[in-house]
Amino acid sequence: MSDKEEYFWVNKGKDTTRIGLTKEAQEALGDVKYVELPGLNTEIKKGDSSGEIEAQKAVVELESPVSGKIVKVNDKLNDNPELLNGTENDAWFFEVNN
Repeated sequence: MSDKEEYFWVNKGKDTTRIGLTKEAQEALGDVKYVELPGLNTEIKKGDSSGEIEAQKAVVELESPVSGKIVKVNDKLNDNPELLNGTENDAWFFEVNN
């Protein structure tokens, strides 16, 4: 796999920053089968492992591209990890406070 930093998008909003999976990562990984997400209110640092993505072609650590406190997780992924194969807008993991 190529540089993992290309695998995650970061969308900084007014109060929170959302982290998601890029189209490049979706193509490289194939169909996502399982996602392990970080817990709410967890403090993470940039580069820390904050979960795992199990897909058709690879298992990848979810290395956080940002630091902060997790204030929201995409709970829909627990039952529907295939959402990560959809639009980038739907393919998000969590949000941290700014």
